[in-house]
Amino acid sequence: MKSLPKNPNLDYLKKEAKKLRSLHRDSNPSCCARIRQLDTSFLGKHDQEILDANFSVMDSQRIIAREYGYTSWARLKHYIHSLTDNIYQGVSNKRAYQKLIVDSYDERSKNYDNSEWHRNMAIQLVDYAPPAEGQKVLDLATGTGTIAFHAAALVAEMGTVTGIDISKSMIAKCNEKLKDSKLQNLDFIYADAENLEFKANSFDRIYCASAFFWMSHPLAALRHWIELLKPDGRLGFHAWPDNSEIWGNISRKVLKNYGINYTIHQATGSVEKCRQMLELAGYKNIEIHEVKDGRFLSLQDAKGSLLNESDYAPGQYPHPLKNVPEEILTQAQVDFDIEVEKLNTDKGVWHDMSMFYVFGQKI
Repeated sequence: MKSLPKNPNLDYLKKEAKKLRSLHRDSNPSCCARIRQLDTSFLGKHDQEILDANFSVMDSQRIIAREYGYTSWARLKHYIHSLTDNIYQGVSNKRAYQKLIVDSYDERSKNYDNSEWHRNMAIQLVDYAPPAEGQKVLDLATGTGTIAFHAAALVAEMGTVTGIDISKSMIAKCNEKLKDSKLQNLDFIYADAENLEFKANSFDRIYCASAFFWMSHPLAALRHWIELLKPDGRLGFHAWPDNSEIWGNISRKVLKNYGINYTIHQATGSVEKCRQMLELAGYKNIEIHEVKDGRFLSLQDAKGSLLNESDYAPGQYPHPLKNVPEEILTQAQVDFDIEVEKLNTDKGVWHDMSMFYVFGQKI
């Protein structure tokens, strides 16, 4: 699988297809291996047989698509067009957006290991698709290294694990723990998960626990990561349904009535949406496990939780509530409380915390 340019467009890909067709039209044998490898109708044929055959624009486009891991030109074209969907255009200043994330997780690094909930989810993600001994693993947004240390034990001495994070405080915590562990097959690197410099086809497993929703462009991130996987390698990440977390779910519905778009968990809001994203990015053998979870909140605790500007807005910058008039927010809070009251039962208000464990394979 070839790596797509960082900002791919159809004009560039069309030019690649025209170049391939021109090579064939000029009887240049340098095109034969590419055609033979990716078009089964030419399998086993000699160069001259390939050069003598009809080879249309559609044929050359199909070959280009397959070089990038897509079965057809239409699928590659769909991916390119999807990159500009509104849901993937929420971050206008990536540097400022990342600073918000870094500041938050630098602070959380002090007690992140105290969260048994995060630890259990991370371990379960690996255990759905564990690496084998000797394999290479990449742990994206490693945090304090829960997945990285767990995977290092599974791949044993012949394997390697690399954990990356954009929070230097998290990386520092990881290195403190690494020093105590004496492990030789594990390292931690400060890096941006959406702009990694590893060579293509480097890893057997890539994991991203409780962090995929932070990606500024999740579809492009998925494509970036599949190019880093070896053939048959697998990616696993967490995703939240769009009805998870009562404050986010109801806030989104209420704010929409005021023309305010709050997109948290929208990209991965259902099993079908997760599947479509992975397919668009070129993954095969997709598996999605939904793990139900949640708890009841008192009506008092559930109320008053309307999104505010100090809350997270993953995938959006500036914050969607920036510069929203106070009178609108006040009325939206009233609407929020009304919606919460509709959900109240004798046990309280259900706060859904279900999770998708999403996996895709590079073929």
